[in-house]
Amino acid sequence: MKRCGPHIGTLTVAVLVSACCPQNPPLNSVITAHGNTDWHIDTAEEFLFGTDMNGTTSAANHAPASWSRRHMHVGLTNTDHFYNDQDLTTPGDDTDPSNGIDQAMLFFYAGHGSPTSWDALGNTASQGNMCLGDCPGDGLLRYYWQCSCKVFAHGPHDCTGSTHAYSCPQDFVGSADSWSMRNVFERWGPVLDPDLRMACGASTAAFCHEAQTDRIWNNYNNNGFDVADSFIDGLSGVSWASWVVPLCITTGGLSVFSTPLFDNAFTNQANPSGEYYHIQFLSQFASTVPRVFQEFPPKLLPIFEVIPLPTPDPFRGMEFVRRGDLLVSEEEVQGRGPRVRINSVSGAVYARGILQQDSSQSPLSEEEYVERALRHIEELGWHESVASDPLGASFQIETVPRGEAVREGRKFQKNVVVRIRRVIEYEGQRIPVFGTGGLMTVQMNNDGSLLNASKVWRPISRIGIMAQVKTYEQAYKEALEIVGDTIGYVLHDWTWGYKEEAGNVDQGELRVFYRFQFLPETEEIMRRFPPRIVEIPGQSE
Repeated sequence: MKRCGPHIGTLTVAVLVSACCPQNPPLNSVITAHGNTDWHIDTAEEFLFGTDMNGTTSAANHAPASWSRRHMHVGLTNTDHFYNDQDLTTPGDDTDPSNGIDQAMLFFYAGHGSPTSWDALGNTASQGNMCLGDCPGDGLLRYYWQCSCKVFAHGPHDCTGSTHAYSCPQDFVGSADSWSMRNVFERWGPVLDPDLRMACGASTAAFCHEAQTDRIWNNYNNNGFDVADSFIDGLSGVSWASWVVPLCITTGGLSVFSTPLFDNAFTNQANPSGEYYHIQFLSQFASTVPRVFQEFPPKLLPIFEVIPLPTPDPFRGMEFVRRGDLLVSEEEVQGRGPRVRINSVSGAVYARGILQQDSSQSPLSEEEYVERALRHIEELGWHESVASDPLGASFQIETVPRGEAVREGRKFQKNVVVRIRRVIEYEGQRIPVFGTGGLMTVQMNNDGSLLNASKVWRPISRIGIMAQVKTYEQAYKEALEIVGDTIGYVLHDWTWGYKEEAGNVDQGELRVFYRFQFLPETEEIMRRFPPRIVEIPGQSE
């Protein structure tokens, strides 16, 4: 029985395989599916259109409107066969033209899962019956993205200093896949046909809400992140859930720089592949631990009126061309597009640097990266006197030969990201700002040089009306009503602050919101009670 794997052999075999391969999928085609009809069905819709199933706008960033977009499996049950390959099991309908997952450039799934299976609207799907992008076999898929708990788990179950399972993939030391030491090479490697460019998911538990789809597409559409970085950073929790660790896996040659983990943009072309597995995951800086703000708010706070950010001084003399809401610099960066983009709706500024690919470059210390990030912010004219402490994370890569998937691989740092969140000072209190905006982000090459940077930070024009703030008890009660079945959940974290939207949103006010983070009482019931985020508006006029 066939399994996905390298089409390695003589030149004659390669030519024969190439001759019977189907065409590439349509460029910029994306399909989504949900495994559960709770909030995950909304997540699959939001990934495409930024709206929930009722048509209510819930995410400012989503798949580009120019793309071919389709949400599958709505109203269906027992959909596991649409994940299965016909050469591995019967029925195997992953190439079904209406509902097969292997029929577009990009597939995105949202639903409950575990390391070895995930929900499929009544039954379950698993890696053992899958072969993604297979040729021959009529598979067309290039990118497989999955938002489920632990489906891409890698590394030890128990991580030093963390209560969250599989949150330290960097500590993988080899061995067969098991509860105590998960091996994503072993579980997912055989699923990847050489034509597939990458498969991505979460090593840990994960939140699969509109906030994650918004962040993924904000990274890709606005921040200039490459494909893998957009997903991994977007699915992570950053400051409010830094334990969420996404992961991507691909095949390629020994040089990771020529693999799809460095895809600057989506493509419908087949992966050149090779004899190695490469994974990429996020590792938070140990020296910049996020702090959760849990002081109770006062009874009254202003609704701040904000205006678009003025163009920073270093860019005022530059020549720009208008493209819709964007002012785009005529100056370009080698192969990466315009050096500077400014969104006129919010004043958000996005800057690009040169991509450095040098495996001989030793990583700097965490403290040096933070220092470099602050230096870049000064040079860009973005300095703010009131802000949070910087938070840093690094994108890590591990490589193993395909035939040796149970051994520890060669590890390498891809790049790093440092973020500074907005803080508002009001009557002696420092109030945090959360959301996709209210943020300065600096992504750097390993040598500390600038790769991407963005600032979404609308200045306060005046203090608006004073509005009553809900008490913690009122907001928590509303959150419990949204969660519904609370028997299996515990409140893991909560915070409150002003919320700022992404840079492509026309926002004239900053209002108070509460954010609650619910986790299952025990790891054993996570499939039934996956992590939930609930945001509650904290003010009304």
